[in-house]
Amino acid sequence: MNTKTLGYSTMIVSATLMGFVGLFARNINTSGDVIAFTRMTVGAICILAILLYQRKVPLLSSTKLTPSVIASGACLGLCLAAYVSATQYTTLANAVFLIYSGPVFSTILAAIFLKERISRLTAMLLSAVFLGCLFVIGIISYDSQSGLVITLSFSRETFIGDMLGLASGVGYGLYLFLSRYRSDVSSDVRSFFNFLFGAVAIGIYFIISPPSLAEMDTSSWIWLLAMGFFIGFGALSLLTIAAKHLKAAELACVSYLETVVGAGIGILLFSESLTLLQAIGGILVIGGGMGEVVIGMRKKHQLPKQAQFEH
Repeated sequence: MNTKTLGYSTMIVSATLMGFVGLFARNINTSGDVIAFTRMTVGAICILAILLYQRKVPLLSSTKLTPSVIASGACLGLCLAAYVSATQYTTLANAVFLIYSGPVFSTILAAIFLKERISRLTAMLLSAVFLGCLFVIGIISYDSQSGLVITLSFSRETFIGDMLGLASGVGYGLYLFLSRYRSDVSSDVRSFFNFLFGAVAIGIYFIISPPSLAEMDTSSWIWLLAMGFFIGFGALSLLTIAAKHLKAAELACVSYLETVVGAGIGILLFSESLTLLQAIGGILVIGGGMGEVVIGMRKKHQLPKQAQFEH
C-alpha cells in the first residue's frame, strides 16, 4: 500500500469513528474533559501495550523529544477540553463552528510554514466541504420566512465561551499542523507521545477545574472505556498515521466526513430530523472529500508513469 492510499484510508476510518462521539457521549454521565482525558489515557496504554508486544519500547527512549512532538499532543488534549468547556459558556453552534475551523487553519499554516502547495482544485473542494459542514451542523439553515439564516452570534455574554471555542479550533489546527513535522518518528511512537502529552495537558487543566465522577454508574464506565478504546486509541492513532502521509489540505478535505457520520447517527438512532439544506451539505462534504481522494490517488499513480516515460 503506497503512502497516499494509507493516508486516505486511515483518515476516512478515523473521521468515521470520530463521528460516533455523540453516540458515546450521550451514554456517559460525566463532563467532556473527563471523556477527553480517558481517550488520551486509554490510547496511551493501548499503544504502549503494542510497543511492548512488538519489543519496540526502546524506541521511546531513543526518540528525541522536540517541541513539536510535545506540543502536538498537548494541543490535541487541550483542544478537546476547551471545546467541551466552550459548549457550557456559548451556543453549541458557535462552539462547533470554531473547533471545525481547525482543519482550515492548519491548511493555511502548512502553506505558509511548510510551503505545502494547494492546487486551485483542492482549494475549491476544501471550500465546498467547509460550506457543506456549515449546512450539516446547522450554522446555515433555511427558513421559509427569512430565507437563509446564519445562527452564529457573538456577544459580550458569550465572550468566554467563544474564546474557549476559538482556542479549541486553534488547538485542533495546531495539532494537525504540528503532526506534519518530524516525519522520521514512527506512527506508533508518535501516537504514544500524542496520547501521553494530551493526557498530561488535560491533567493540568483538572488542577484548575477539578472533574466530577459523582454521577458515573456501571453503564457509564463501560461506555467511557469503550469510547476511550474506539474513539481514543482507534480514531486518534489512525489520525496520526494519516497526518504523516497527507498534506494539510488533503487531511482537511476528508476530516469533515465526521460531521456527516455524526448527523447520520442522530437521524438513524435518535430520530433527529434532516432538512434539505443538511442533505445538500452532506453531499458537498462527501463529494468534496471523495473528490480529493480520487484526485490525490490519480496524481500518485501518474508520477511513476511519468518518471518511467521520461527515463
